[in-house]
Amino acid sequence: MGAVELDPDEEYAIIPVSILERILRYATIVCQEHCPVGRDPSTCPYIVNLTRKLGLPPPPCINDYGDYRQDTFRVMIKDLEHKYGVNINEFINNVRRRKPRSLEEQTDFMEATFYVGVLKELSDIKKIFIARGSDISLTSSLP
Repeated sequence: MGAVELDPDEEYAIIPVSILERILRYATIVCQEHCPVGRDPSTCPYIVNLTRKLGLPPPPCINDYGDYRQDTFRVMIKDLEHKYGVNINEFINNVRRRKPRSLEEQTDFMEATFYVGVLKELSDIKKIFIARGSDISLTSSLP
């Protein structure tokens, strides 16, 4: 692998993969206990990506959303737009203004906001690099 382009405005952490695996196992347990209410659309794609890269069991939402690809979320957004006859942002804004009319609409609202958030994150997802062994060199680091 050639040189890796790092964002000079971003800070990076180097942690042992074994620690990252423990953090991800914990995160997927939190997913099981708190999803869908407590989910974070800007974090979920990274959990899915990292578990896949490390060969760990994926979070349970993988059954609903697959590999967190943009086209998957666009299709789910289109399905909701078709169901309600308005674009997704209009649906979200309408429900926010007047509150959900039914449990189904509440669920669709929760899904819609999640889909839009995930799609936004996927459009600007940060690269993740996993290096094994001691072939890591840094010219400067924070203590």
